[in-house]
Amino acid sequence: MKWIIIIWGLLSLVGCQSKPEGFVIKGEFQGAPENEWVYLTNTGQTVYYDSVQLKKGKFEFKGKVDYPELRSITYFKDPSQRIYGWDKIMELPIYVENSTIRVSLPFAGLLSKLEKKVPGNLRVEGSHAHDLYAKYKERVTPFVVKDDSLFDAYRRAYYYKKGTEDDVFRCVRGMDAMRDSVFAVGVEFIRQHQESPVALYVAKNLRVRAYDRDKAKEVVGFLPENVKATPMGQQAMKALLEQPLYVGDVLPDFDVLNVDLQTVKLSMLLKKGHYTLVELWASWCGPCRADIPHLKETYQRYHEKGFEMVSISIDDDMEAWQKAVKEEGMPWNQVCGANGKGYKKECMDLFGVNGVPSCVLIDKEGRVISTNARGGWLNEKLAALFKE
Repeated sequence: MKWIIIIWGLLSLVGCQSKPEGFVIKGEFQGAPENEWVYLTNTGQTVYYDSVQLKKGKFEFKGKVDYPELRSITYFKDPSQRIYGWDKIMELPIYVENSTIRVSLPFAGLLSKLEKKVPGNLRVEGSHAHDLYAKYKERVTPFVVKDDSLFDAYRRAYYYKKGTEDDVFRCVRGMDAMRDSVFAVGVEFIRQHQESPVALYVAKNLRVRAYDRDKAKEVVGFLPENVKATPMGQQAMKALLEQPLYVGDVLPDFDVLNVDLQTVKLSMLLKKGHYTLVELWASWCGPCRADIPHLKETYQRYHEKGFEMVSISIDDDMEAWQKAVKEEGMPWNQVCGANGKGYKKECMDLFGVNGVPSCVLIDKEGRVISTNARGGWLNEKLAALFKE
């Protein structure tokens, strides 16, 4: 009987140890400067969970998560540049769960937010979720890195005129192929790891609006009901199924103001039987105005073939908008969002975007055929549509 009691006690002790109440991250950045601060944040650095000073390269974070989630160990090379200085924000994403997690990396191996690669000498132990996240990153990172390389080549060819139109189109098609590959890897990962919190992370970050609603429903179909019922599952469902605008959708109609400040419906400006670019911009947006010469060239090239454009400003200052319209001399319809303010205007919400410039291209029946119809992407699409 005594042995039975002892064994039962030992098993109880093991059982208690197998269910930690929180997490402990024991980290070491070999060669780190003494007394520098590191932070435990979310991946966007908008939430700070904890902070600690490095002592002989070591640090420790403690806490508790309701569900395994992705956080970042963050170091600022320049603390005054915590928002915009991406090249000075050193970020190490770690999937945190309630366990003892050991993290080891030479300080010199910390990468900035601008770099997409995973440090080759990073060691993370004690988080099953992170192990799975690392496998996902290993599969998608080559496509992401290639996409960045293609974008650099695209900028040189398109914006700096150091390449031909064929060079631009090759870059655009290459980037589309890389992003399709990332999407395909993500969908397959979700299918294979349906019960994992990492699958929900992947689902939340899929670029589903670039595809149609049926594709989004297909992805949702991989998730078990018990997973969809969790708070993170509900967030993933919303991200997949509740985007305002997908490829294949009919462009929504809403009120806009013409240059005389009269209220009209957007649908009144769209011509059936024409391909139409609908652009969101603002007079105060430098990149928007820098693109106008390119848009003029595209409009002149394809207008007679059946191409139209509508520019919708999100300006709140009507005089500034009217002044910019006059200065730029854009020969297509110019209107301003009638409802809301700035980034909160109705047109931004209906397009499902949070910044300008943003463009969608619609077909002859008013259905969206591209949610990324800018620059070389627009020209490549129009060249295909008009068989140039």
